[in-house]
Amino acid sequence: MQSPFKQLSAALTLSAALPLGNLMHQPPAAQLVYEHTSTGDNRLFYFPPAAGKTRAASPAVLWIHGGGWTGGSPESFFPMARYTAARGAASFVVQYRLVNAGGVTMADSIADCKSAVRYLRGHAAELNIDPDKIAVAGESAGGHLAAAVATLDGDNNPEDAPGISARPDALVLYNPCLDLGRSSFARLLPGAAMEPATRQRELADQYSPLAHVHPGLPPTICIHGEADTVVSPDQSRDFAAKMRQAGNHCELVLLPGIPHAFLIPAYKCSEAVVVNALRRGDQFLASLGYFSGEPTLTVSDPPAWVAKWPPGPTTAH
Repeated sequence: MQSPFKQLSAALTLSAALPLGNLMHQPPAAQLVYEHTSTGDNRLFYFPPAAGKTRAASPAVLWIHGGGWTGGSPESFFPMARYTAARGAASFVVQYRLVNAGGVTMADSIADCKSAVRYLRGHAAELNIDPDKIAVAGESAGGHLAAAVATLDGDNNPEDAPGISARPDALVLYNPCLDLGRSSFARLLPGAAMEPATRQRELADQYSPLAHVHPGLPPTICIHGEADTVVSPDQSRDFAAKMRQAGNHCELVLLPGIPHAFLIPAYKCSEAVVVNALRRGDQFLASLGYFSGEPTLTVSDPPAWVAKWPPGPTTAH
């Protein structure tokens, strides 16, 4: 039987300029099951490197969607994965278990994302990727999960292959929640509602990347909107400062006047805002050798959607 990896082919072709709108409505990606859980199979949605961009072993980018740990969908991040695939990286969007009243916790979400990284590293030969060049990118709750995969030692799936590291080689974090104690999201922590306030703070620290910064973490960029009222940009400021104090490479990009969830196409911000943010992440990964040349992503002409931010004036009735 032919390996499923051999059946996958690059669907994208090279382009000097690539409008974001062109990446929003393309055929579904291939799907790979990376783990089995009590609630069903979890999948990776795979976008091979564009034709003409393949290497002996390509870098990989794993995208983690946001949604407050309780919602969101991998499909919302397909355009991002298509873009990094067009730039030459084997690109993936991870499906992970969402927190719910049925018993799935944030610890399960973290464990799933760690399993996804281990899957990529363990199947590097079949996927033709470099096991030492796996970047993880995430937005909002996905930014938290990406940082948690890199910083937290616990919350591992016991079914994972032993001896394979889940630590990424680079992080691209968009408006990430890095200190759960500073947000209402602490209520989602395992057992938080049953614990006194002091214990809730301990739980928040247990799952907060900011509390687990140490030397030897991967190069990181934090891209945060200064008008974010859901996750304060101070979280990225503090994380970047603590990373640098620990001797890690961490870049900080603050976007003036930009709110939370600015990365999602056709959701809130203009296409120009989304393109700018993706290009900043692209430039960071290019500096680490993941891509070559300047970013190719551009705004569509005409723009692919009408922006909802900033909100327009209201009319009294």
